[in-house]
Amino acid sequence: MGDETASVSKGIFVFKPKKKPQHTTLDELFSENRWYQTYISLWTRLNQDFEDLTESMFTSMTSDLLNFVKTSHQNDVTEIPTAALLTGINMPDHDAQFASLKRQVKEDVSPYVAFLSSQDCGNVKSLMEIMISQFIGLSDDREEYEDDLVKNTLKKSSLNMSLLESWYQQAENELLVVIIPDFESFNAKVLQSFILIISSHLGKLPFVFIFGIATCISTLHTSFPYHVTMKINVHVFKCEPSIVYLNQVLEGIFLDIFCPFHLGGKVLDLFTEIFLFYDFSVQNFVQNIKFAMMEHFSHGNAMALCLMEKTAIKNVLVDFNHEDCENVRHLLSFRNLVESEPYEQRIKLITDDEYFKQAVCDKVVAIQRYIKRLHVFLRCLHALVYDLPGSPLGKNLRELYTLALTKSITQSAEYRESFQLLEFQSKDALQEKLRRIADILAQFVNKGSSKTKLRDFCVEIDRLVRILQNTDVEESEKDEISLEEGLGAMMDRKALKQALFSRSKQKSKTQDKYEKLKQEILAYLSGQFEEYLVHPSTLPFYEIFFFDDISIKNHIIGIHRAAIHNALNDPHRYLQCKCCAISNKRTVKALMPDICIAYKLHLEWGKMINLYDWLMGFLCIVDPQEEDDLSDKSKKVVDPHVQARFTQAVAELEYLGFIKSSKRKTDHVIRLTWEG
Repeated sequence: MGDETASVSKGIFVFKPKKKPQHTTLDELFSENRWYQTYISLWTRLNQDFEDLTESMFTSMTSDLLNFVKTSHQNDVTEIPTAALLTGINMPDHDAQFASLKRQVKEDVSPYVAFLSSQDCGNVKSLMEIMISQFIGLSDDREEYEDDLVKNTLKKSSLNMSLLESWYQQAENELLVVIIPDFESFNAKVLQSFILIISSHLGKLPFVFIFGIATCISTLHTSFPYHVTMKINVHVFKCEPSIVYLNQVLEGIFLDIFCPFHLGGKVLDLFTEIFLFYDFSVQNFVQNIKFAMMEHFSHGNAMALCLMEKTAIKNVLVDFNHEDCENVRHLLSFRNLVESEPYEQRIKLITDDEYFKQAVCDKVVAIQRYIKRLHVFLRCLHALVYDLPGSPLGKNLRELYTLALTKSITQSAEYRESFQLLEFQSKDALQEKLRRIADILAQFVNKGSSKTKLRDFCVEIDRLVRILQNTDVEESEKDEISLEEGLGAMMDRKALKQALFSRSKQKSKTQDKYEKLKQEILAYLSGQFEEYLVHPSTLPFYEIFFFDDISIKNHIIGIHRAAIHNALNDPHRYLQCKCCAISNKRTVKALMPDICIAYKLHLEWGKMINLYDWLMGFLCIVDPQEEDDLSDKSKKVVDPHVQARFTQAVAELEYLGFIKSSKRKTDHVIRLTWEG
């Protein structure tokens, strides 16, 4: 026993484990597996892209706020400059946002930043101590904080405004920025006292407040009385809504032609529902995608082919052994490929690994081309339909993507409705949509695409735009001629009537020409979408790139009642003890936990449960001999120890929500749950 664990009395000694690098355990288990190497490489890149995008988005959103903080004390102030940052209700993302904000303030505005959290500041005294300790450079870690107090010969009671003023005289006239990220969670009276204290020292200490408000600005005004609000000068700043944040992350990272891993329509719809109805957290959304990626890649080395480079695919296939080939053959779409080939090729696909590798390479490269075209044409379709009345195909690209991977989008009712609405588009609106499509195509063609079909589509769109422009010029020239005829001469009523009739006839001809051209344009676009926006399940080995296993819902969204039922009905599943093992789930053993026995017995009753009968059933299982004695001698007394165990089990079931007390019958309880 070392000195650090020497003690007169017994005790438990806690040793903090050393921090291990991320993925250490998984690296030890799966580092030799090709699928894991591909997963780690892809996730590292996607996660870095996500962090970079988040940083750049939040930086751009807070640029005005930083300018406000910088200039807040350029002139004499009598009120505390306060920035109210409306962050929205996506609470799980706030930690990352305010960590970024704190870093930006330190880099661009002032090195003196105090970050105050409601869980650490339950009263004014602790709030002031934490703020002052952060300003003067004491550690945030509690143990190191105590050591710093000793080194600087300070006591907690000495951390007051007088100490801060004397310390600030040696500072370089920098601003003192106080960030409160969770304004609503603070005790309003604590903040009121804090503001009044800081206001009384504003002449000597240049304070600036940043309040993170999740709801609306009225929360701030209702939290403080007038004599407090008059002490702060509030400027309101807004973050982008979390749904905008989500769309940018998806479109910029995961719905990109260079991202090989794709969520299926059902899984993406599930993740979106979790986002919209549970937490509004983009961080959690990305973690759900990470979980889906782990499920996808852990299928085996077949998923090591989930890459977007042809040379990388060939390099992976070279190292494939027979077991790896069998792993690919177990994909469901392989059966469709075999059935579509002649007899001799079928035998080779099943038995000849080298022939099979070449076939896999060809099909996987075809899927790579499909993915690139899928994203290009989805963006083109989105540019065409996103602003239609009612938005049949959705306003966002993710909605269109979800629909396209859920079913054959060009055969859907939403697609037909959208093209019916496009038939009512004016020339200017249709021309603008075609220009947007041309810009999208030019963007991807300029990235080095050598696909002739995509180039041909781009050239054809440019041609259609020019035709529409010429049609506009022709119509305007005819209108000008008609207008000059009407204004250049004095006409009687008959001549004027004839001129107006002639002009309407010319317009009708021009309109008919545009209608015909519009029908040709829409038919051409629809033909292109029907050719390239096919469902991925029509392609062999599509499972390598698309994950659509909706069963992960049970892992991501816990089904609490079902989990509790399984634990109480079959405790062996969790306890893994032989004494609780049962072959039939209706079996009840005396060695089971008391709550499990009571639970399994209560399943045999209807809505109302007689407590005495329940106790007798419990006694029959726990101590059948005593139950026999009671029946023989007609005794009403039960062993107090057994009755206490039963009472505790009933109380626990009531706490879990399975039963409740009955006011109608005091010796009964009401059952609240049912098994379908």
